[in-house]
Amino acid sequence: MEFTIERRALEKLLKAIASGPGEPDRIGATVVLSACAGRVCVQCKGDVASIQGNRLRGRRGHFARAEIRTLLKTYKGTRSITFEASAVGLRVQTFWMPVLGYELHPKPPAE
Repeated sequence: MEFTIERRALEKLLKAIASGPGEPDRIGATVVLSACAGRVCVQCKGDVASIQGNRLRGRRGHFARAEIRTLLKTYKGTRSITFEASAVGLRVQTFWMPVLGYELHPKPPAE
């Protein structure tokens, strides 16, 4: 999976999709990031949100939500971030983290 996305847009998607009333931060939640059909999709606990992405190479990866949010905070001054993932892990510039699951042929989560 490879995609470039505006950091703030991805933070907003994560906040909207992985938080709920009385649950500001779903501890232990798994986030699914997928790049397919010209969009970057974020899934968490059955909820789905998507945004148009750039430089897409379709795949789907499963990650710990807390780790993704921490990762985004470390790039606070950066406008756009390029994510590159494989069955081994996720790489953003020089940072690397393990992937919890990986799919080679993802389909869009919703029409």
